[in-house]
Amino acid sequence: MIDKLLEYGTIFDWISPLVAEIQDIANGPSHTFLIPEGCGWSGREIDNLLRNRGIKTWGLMIVDHLIMITVRQAQAWWAQTLLEREGIPIAYGGLDKRPTHPPHPARKADHTSLSDTLDRWLDKLESFLSL
Repeated sequence: MIDKLLEYGTIFDWISPLVAEIQDIANGPSHTFLIPEGCGWSGREIDNLLRNRGIKTWGLMIVDHLIMITVRQAQAWWAQTLLEREGIPIAYGGLDKRPTHPPHPARKADHTSLSDTLDRWLDKLESFLSL
């Protein structure tokens, strides 16, 4: 009975979402994970797991039987890895694949074969000599 009363009382909580929204703006790009409430971990335990590994978290609350926790976008992959290692299921907000970063222009490797390079060089020499 008391659980239902407390759950009903959370409907009127507008401060927590407002604070979380302000933290979203203050912390830059973010990613939110939704974890089933009955996963065997409390919200505080999940928060401590991530914080103890250097991940900044905020917006910890339970909405519709889902634990909502927000992390910086740059740390989302590390957070998901930690959650998965501990067997904590992610109901929503799981990342599908590893991000791909475009190659750095200064580090671009020339993948042309020796014969292609030689052909290009001979073509340039031929045009220079007007043959």
